[in-house]
Amino acid sequence: MAADPSTMTDPKRIRVLMQNALDRNEEGLARLCLRRIFELGGANHPDPLVRRLWQVVTAYEETLKIKLGRAQRETRVRKKIETNGPLVALADWATAKDVTPGFLAVMNAGMAEFTGEYIVLEYADSFDDSVVQAARTRLEGFGVSLPKSWRSRLT
Repeated sequence: MAADPSTMTDPKRIRVLMQNALDRNEEGLARLCLRRIFELGGANHPDPLVRRLWQVVTAYEETLKIKLGRAQRETRVRKKIETNGPLVALADWATAKDVTPGFLAVMNAGMAEFTGEYIVLEYADSFDDSVVQAARTRLEGFGVSLPKSWRSRLT
């Protein structure tokens, strides 16, 4: 029986397990490994919203790593968060005219809950109505089920 990635805390070991799963055509296990790597991205942040934001950044960087075959830190994304703060970064992504490359990469991995738009809906009370509506519209446009915990104040 394979290891359970949900109990693992070392991304390097999870990547080894993921590669082994892929080599054995165990797509389900590989997907669980990828999800766990995303989750661990924000593990050290006490603020749940900021923790989720860093999971999104990790998800984007990890999808790039898979695509490019090498680690790729998104310095522009990280700088934007550092300079403007997490709420502004999330609001900017949600209201951008075009979807971000990170959004598309994570959507292509089938894990919409690791997009900035999804976080905006999870923490809707932290954002203006226009930002929440933009996030909702974008996610619905991609056929994403909205977070279970989210209740629209916009209807």
